[in-house]
Amino acid sequence: MLLLKAYPQIDFSAQILAATVNNLAYDRQCEGSRAVYLYSLIRRSRQKDELIRTIIKKFSAKKRNDYGMDQLGDLVLYFYQDGIAGAKEALLNRFEITFSNGYELYARDVLLEIKGMAGLIMAAEKVGQLPEQERADYEDRWRVDDFQEMNKSIDVYAELTKAAETNPAIKNYLDLILSAEPREKYRRSKTIPYTVAEIDELIDEAGRFPRFWASHISGITQADIEKIARNFLAEKDGDRKYKYLPFFYQTKFPFDYGVLLKLAGGRNVKQNRRIMHAVNALSHFKGDDIRALALKRFASEKTPWDYLKLLINNYQAGDEKILLEIIQRSDNVHHIHELVAGIIDVYDANPDMECKAPLEAMYYSMNCAMHRRSVIDLLNRNGVLSEEIVEELAYDTDEDLRKLSRKIKRQRSAAAVMN
Repeated sequence: MLLLKAYPQIDFSAQILAATVNNLAYDRQCEGSRAVYLYSLIRRSRQKDELIRTIIKKFSAKKRNDYGMDQLGDLVLYFYQDGIAGAKEALLNRFEITFSNGYELYARDVLLEIKGMAGLIMAAEKVGQLPEQERADYEDRWRVDDFQEMNKSIDVYAELTKAAETNPAIKNYLDLILSAEPREKYRRSKTIPYTVAEIDELIDEAGRFPRFWASHISGITQADIEKIARNFLAEKDGDRKYKYLPFFYQTKFPFDYGVLLKLAGGRNVKQNRRIMHAVNALSHFKGDDIRALALKRFASEKTPWDYLKLLINNYQAGDEKILLEIIQRSDNVHHIHELVAGIIDVYDANPDMECKAPLEAMYYSMNCAMHRRSVIDLLNRNGVLSEEIVEELAYDTDEDLRKLSRKIKRQRSAAAVMN
């Protein structure tokens, strides 16, 4: 957006189209569609009409129902809502070719948007025509229930039942969604702490590492935590022993950290998550030997993301230079993304104005919106968030960051008035 504003004479349509057809978010599932942002670029472009025509063609031709498809579909829906010719036909035609010649199902939500109950019946018929063994993959009672919640004047299930009386495919679909339990409304219940026996059961379960929920750990008595720690120390089976480590990341190991240091200092084989869990458990402690292990690994591994958490309680003045060097030696967005969570944890625990250089290097090197928010928050909390970044955030692809930019600007304006 900033480039479009600064250089209106340059044709950026190829770059806009590339970002439209392929969702460039680092985690497309979590970050979702960038259609709102992209449409703002399209509207500003001098090649707007040609871009819209090309996007509709790309949408109509795209077979896979991946997150790029979702983004394209969102854009074509916005075109339809703005009255652009051909958009509605493209949406309906793309739905019609579902399950033919390799085209996956798409546009159920779009159908509900533009055709209401009739769209739901159209989608029901498509799914109901599938062989029974394939049909289960498209069970979406939650979507029907949400549609009912937003359209209280319609008895959605009565309409589906009526249509099913004369259409076997719709009956198949109705039977499918009625076989699923309705989604229950979330109710906060009292959290019951784990017992020692329950921890043993989780350790015994098949699989590499159990998931221990912090909410169920917070109420465990110190006596039980110590009992679990003794079971860990007494365990002779290596696989079982390592399974205790995620527990001691959620709550501090109650005895001397020597055994954790030994496990964390072991040979770090790729795809071996044991070291990561040992480091996480050790990260609660402060010690010269812990810091020494961290510095050793920082020097010997290109992307030592596993060991960054060791600085949470062992950070010292000047460490910003070490972290900056680690970031700068990383040569792609995946390496950067491996580092970001650990560096955020370090500076969350150690407020330091010197965080500016490593966090700015992280900000300019990654394309993960969720972690950008955390990086910006840390820079702002430490009083070192630059005006340049605040201005740039106003045009970020992520809506929450655009809102954050406006909030920070208001805060700074209010502070200036007070002074």
